[in-house]
Amino acid sequence: MRSLAHQLDDYLEGLMERADPEIMAAMHGASERWLADRVTDAALKIGEVAPDFTLPDQSGNPVSLSATLRRGPVVLTFFRGGWCPFCMISLRALARATPALRRHGAEVLAISPQPPRHSAAMVETSALPFPVLSDHDNQVARRYGLVVAMPLDLQAAYRRLGHDLPALNGVPGWELPMPAGYVIAPEDGRVVFAHVDPRLHRRLEPADALAAVQRLAQVAG
Repeated sequence: MRSLAHQLDDYLEGLMERADPEIMAAMHGASERWLADRVTDAALKIGEVAPDFTLPDQSGNPVSLSATLRRGPVVLTFFRGGWCPFCMISLRALARATPALRRHGAEVLAISPQPPRHSAAMVETSALPFPVLSDHDNQVARRYGLVVAMPLDLQAAYRRLGHDLPALNGVPGWELPMPAGYVIAPEDGRVVFAHVDPRLHRRLEPADALAAVQRLAQVAG
C-alpha cells in the first residue's frame, strides 16, 4: 500500500491544478510563515509527559487519556476538522492501520475542535473505528503547544471555500491545531514518537506509529 505521504502529495498536486491560485497562495503562505516562525518549537516533544485530558467523543461520552493508557499505548492525532480533505485522508489511513495497532495493544484517539455532532457524521460516513474527540476552543491542543492563528488572507480563503471556522467550531476565533501525531507509552505517559508539522500535506505516517508501538511491545516483553 502506498504511504500516506504519497497519497497526500497526490491530492495536493491535484488540488493545485484545479483550485483558485489565490486560495492556494494563502494556504502556502501561511505554512511558510509558520515554518519561519518555528511554531513547532512550542509543541510537546519526545520524552515529555503528555498532559492528561477528558473530552467528549462523537457520541458525547467522556474519554480520558489516562484511562485509555491503562489499557496500553495511545496513538494520539490532532486534526483540523472533517471539512479538511487532508485530515480525512489521514484519518482513513490511520483507520486502516488500527487493527495492526490494536494487535500490539494500542488504541487510537483523534482530536479536533469541531463539536460532537460534526464528528458523529464524519465517523459514520468514513467508518472510523476509533473515538473522535471534541476539543472545544482548542483547550487541549493549547496545552500540547499546537494552536496557531489563521492569518487574515487564509481566513478569507477559507470563507470562500465555505469553511467558516467560528460557525463550525462554535467559538469566535480563527484558531486551529497544527496537524500532529503522538505515540504515548502506557507506563509513564511519556511521548515516544512525535510528528508535528504546520503544512497540510505532512502528517503522522501510520507505519511510523505502528513501528513505535511495536518497539514499546518489545520492551514490555
